[in-house]
Amino acid sequence: MGNVFSLCLFLILLITSIASYTFTISNVFGDGLFMEELSGSLGDRQANLLIKMSPPVVTTELIQKQGQQPVIEFKLYDSKTNQTFKEVTYFITIEKNGKQLLADWFYNPNGDLLLQMQPRNTSQITVSGELDPILNAYTSQGSGHVVASGPIFAEGGLYHFIVRIVTVDFSRTILPDDKQPVFNGWLSVGAYKEKDLNIGGKPVPIKILGYYDKIGNITYTPDSNAISFDMPFSYDMNRLNAKDNNVYIHQEIYVPKPSALSSTGSYTGLVNGVDVTDNLVVDGSNKTQDVAHFMLTKPVVLQIASKHNQTSSNNSSSTMDFSLMPSKNGSKSMGTPMDMSKMLMPPTQ
Repeated sequence: MGNVFSLCLFLILLITSIASYTFTISNVFGDGLFMEELSGSLGDRQANLLIKMSPPVVTTELIQKQGQQPVIEFKLYDSKTNQTFKEVTYFITIEKNGKQLLADWFYNPNGDLLLQMQPRNTSQITVSGELDPILNAYTSQGSGHVVASGPIFAEGGLYHFIVRIVTVDFSRTILPDDKQPVFNGWLSVGAYKEKDLNIGGKPVPIKILGYYDKIGNITYTPDSNAISFDMPFSYDMNRLNAKDNNVYIHQEIYVPKPSALSSTGSYTGLVNGVDVTDNLVVDGSNKTQDVAHFMLTKPVVLQIASKHNQTSSNNSSSTMDFSLMPSKNGSKSMGTPMDMSKMLMPPTQ
C-alpha cells in the first residue's frame, strides 16, 4: 500500500499544488498515560496534536476479562482558536519496546480521526475501515472509526505513537517531506500481575497494576510487612531531562483488608530506597481493599534517577524497585473513591 500511496501523492502534488506552508518539525517526547497533547507549528499558526484514549483507564485485565476495546482519538488543532484543522492525512506508526506494531495511512476530512483497538490473539495486526478513493488511506468519516485488530494493546506498558502529518487544509496538497510535522507521544496500558503472598502461614492475594512497564519479582518481607516489586526502567538522563518529556510513573497496589498489610490504615512508599510517601495516594473507599497509588512526577523521577546513576555503572537500562509498607505516619486512606481522570498526569502543553 505504501508504494501505491506514495505514487498517488506524487501525482496529486504535481497536478494540484495549491499552497505552500512553512512548518516547524516537532519531535516531542513524553511518557504519558491516557492522553498526550503535543505542540508544533504551522506557519503562523500553532498546530497542536491531541492523542487521547477512551476510556482513560485501559488494562490487560479488562481487555482479557471484559473484552475492552479502547478508541484512540487524533486531533490536529490550532491552540489559539481551538479549531480543528481539516483535510488531515496522518501516517501513524505504533511501537512497543522498539518493535513496530502498526504503520499505515489515515485520513479524515474533518481532521478528527478515531482508531479503535481490538486486541486479538493473532500473528499480525490488520486495519479495516473505509478507504478514501483518492488518497487510499483509511478514513473514519463514514463508519465513525477505523479498526486495528490483532496483537496490539495485548501487553501492558507504554505504547509509542509516531504521527506524521502529510496533508492539512487541502487533501490534494501534499506537504514536502521535510515540512511534514512529526509528533511523538506515549499512551499507557496497565499491566496487572497477581500473586499470593504467604503471610502468617496464610495466602494473601496481592494485585499490582503497572502503567509504565511490566511488573516483576513481587516479594514480601515479614519484619516490615513490606510488599516489594520491580519494573524495567532506563536511567538515561538525556531522555529524562528532555524538555518535552513529561515522564510520569503510576503504579497501583491492591492491599486486602483486614490484613497485616493494612493494619495501620496508612502506608509508606519507597522507590530505590527513596521515600516517596508524599507521592503516595491511598484509596480506602472499598471495604475489602486499599488501593495505594505511586504517582511519581518528573522531579521525583529525576531525583531517583540521579541517585541511581551516582551509585550504578548501568545508567541506560536497569530496574526500578518499589516497596509499600504499613506505617502509623504514612499516607492515610481516603474515604472516597478516586477520580482516575483527575489523578492522571496532565497533557504536555
